[in-house]
Amino acid sequence: MTTALATAPTVSLRPVPWTRLAWVTWRRYRFTLLVTVAVVAAISVDLIINGIHMRTAYSALVSCHPAAAASCRFAASGFNDKYGSIGFLSPIILLLPGALGAFAGAPLLARELETGTFRYAWTQGVGRMRWAAALIVPGAVGISMVLWVFGQVVTWHQHPLIEGGLRTRLDSEMFPVTGLAGAGWALLGFALAVFAGLLWRRVLPAVASAFAVWFGLAYLAHGLRRSSYRSPLTTTSLNMANHREFISQFWTRGGVRVSDSEIDRKLSALGADVSGSGVKIHASPGQTDPIQYLIQHGYQQVTSYQPDSRYWPFQWIEFGWLAALSVVLLGVTFWLLRRRAA
Repeated sequence: MTTALATAPTVSLRPVPWTRLAWVTWRRYRFTLLVTVAVVAAISVDLIINGIHMRTAYSALVSCHPAAAASCRFAASGFNDKYGSIGFLSPIILLLPGALGAFAGAPLLARELETGTFRYAWTQGVGRMRWAAALIVPGAVGISMVLWVFGQVVTWHQHPLIEGGLRTRLDSEMFPVTGLAGAGWALLGFALAVFAGLLWRRVLPAVASAFAVWFGLAYLAHGLRRSSYRSPLTTTSLNMANHREFISQFWTRGGVRVSDSEIDRKLSALGADVSGSGVKIHASPGQTDPIQYLIQHGYQQVTSYQPDSRYWPFQWIEFGWLAALSVVLLGVTFWLLRRRAA
């Protein structure tokens, strides 16, 4: 007598719907979202209050006539002293995209690996790749959008300073956190943190290393933006518009650049006070103007600068390489995640 063994019916598991994954994502991001919005909102409120006061002071300054009057010059000096810098908030705003990106991205994979819960999460019907995509993609989009909105607040706050010629849109303290650049730097901080979290398998080392790399790239980008995105323009005019980002100044004679030491020697007989690299030259009362003296003796002062019209081209260039680098980092992260054993 033969016994036939019944084969167990094969059941095809349906993937977990994205709607249910969205609920899981919300649960994971609640605290991060609350902290991020709270930090950005607190800084934004301070900028908005300061911006309202600045606009009132700027309106009074613009209405002061004649502009050359002593009272108007005194008002302009007071406006510059009070609103020319946002003080301690300036470095905080500059570091905000990287700090928030690292804070949001590091725990996504590192926390699962650090606590060991990945052994459960990766073996469920959802699959590790869908699970990771449901966490990483909304986080990348969300942090970029938050910093883009914050960049609009910074732009609004700085508008009177730009109109008054005290700041330029290409200024190193404004450009990286406004327009598309702010979103790009936040996205890079997030991608670095997610990648570091997979490598370190610990949250705190992932945050620290991701922010350190982000800071190094941000420092290098400052030099690239000023000279490598597009070659700076040069002019020999002594009367330049304020809406330009100055790069450097130097002296030439007969079309050949001369050294600062030669300028120093030339001015020594004049008795002028030369400071810095020979660009900032101060004359004592009653003396011949040093700059005019040099021009009369065949020298020309050359200024290299980036014009304000390059703001948006530079924004697209910076966002482009930041987004490309972020996509590469996240792509490598998904590739390593797929190969890692559960």
